[in-house]
Amino acid sequence: MDGQRVILVVDDDPSVRKSTLRLLAARGYKAFEAQNAAEALAKAIEVAPDAILMDLHMQQTSGLEAARQLKAVAALANVPIIAVSATPPVPEEALQLFAQVLPKPCPSNDLVDAIEAALHRP
Repeated sequence: MDGQRVILVVDDDPSVRKSTLRLLAARGYKAFEAQNAAEALAKAIEVAPDAILMDLHMQQTSGLEAARQLKAVAALANVPIIAVSATPPVPEEALQLFAQVLPKPCPSNDLVDAIEAALHRP
């Protein structure tokens, strides 16, 4: 892309996606959206995101399963995924799949801090 960090926002709630995309654009990120696991996988392969924000409770396929599918693709295996959820996942699985787990609703600054931390991890 053009040097901007690319973030994929995966959430089945259109209002959450829209507000998160606005926040990320205002902070200088290039953001894309997906409303379910299938869209997330296709979009991630297409845009090669630097990080992914993933809602854990979505219709059809859960965010946990979506994260598993993303991590199974070699080109995406090292992309940090930040989970956002009203109910946290099982700790062991969260440690394996997610760079961080944030409570929902999440303050904007916390969301941006988590993205920055994920982008700058070793």
